[in-house]
Parts: sequence; structure tokens; C-alpha cells
Amino acid sequence: MKVVLPAILILEAVVVALAIPVAVVVQGRGAGAAILLGVLAMLLALASGAVRRERGVVVGWVLQVLVILSGIVVPAMAVLGSIFLGVWIVGVVYGAKGDAAAAANARAEAEWAAEQAALRAEAGEGPGAGPDGASAPQG
Repeated sequence: MKVVLPAILILEAVVVALAIPVAVVVQGRGAGAAILLGVLAMLLALASGAVRRERGVVVGWVLQVLVILSGIVVPAMAVLGSIFLGVWIVGVVYGAKGDAAAAANARAEAEWAAEQAALRAEAGEGPGAGPDGASAPQG
């Protein structure tokens, strides 16, 4: 989640920012729509930094709803927001699984390192000892 969710929010911010010219020129919505979409794009970009914490994920959920609601201004944003919501759900589910796997891997690596240190200590090898237990030449 620490990498996937910020990336999703940044990409979403880019898409929302690219919807500004569509809202103003194609849809004829005016400056109010541009400001609304600009603020939403900025919130998405800022939230990408906060999403690594639990509260940031909640903010990300709220922003997903706001992006879908921006379909009121630019109808295509409802479709794009729904697609990003699906990507967000996948990111949350598989990101959590990835974080759990990374934590398990770190624990296993720490246990292995501790076992190796214990084996070296039993064999009488110090940190500078060679394979036969004698001190390695310094120099």
C-alpha cells in the first residue's frame, strides 16, 4: 500500500487536472468548474503523501467519491472516477497483502540472520574470523 496507493492518487490527480480544459472549453462550464477540478486535483496530489498512514487511506476513499461526483461537472469523470475506484479497491486489497508479505519476509530474514550469528558464535568464529576459526589477516 505504501507505493501503490500514492501512485494511484497521483495518476488520478493528473486525470482530474486534464479534465479542466474539457470542462471549460468543451463543456462550457466556466471558471467555477475549473477551480473545482483544480482544487480536487490538488487534494489528490496532497493526499498521495498522506496515504501511507491509516487516516490517509480514509481520505483517499473520500476523494474517490468526490472524483465520481465530479461527473456532475464533466460527465466523463463519473466513468473515469468509477474506474479509479476499482483500481483503488484493488490497490487497497493487494497493497495490504503485499505489506503483510514484506513484513513476514523481514521477520524471516531477521530470524535467519540471528541463526547465522548464533552458528558463528558456536563455531568460535568472531566477526573477523576465517572459515577454520583462525583470525583473518588484517591489512
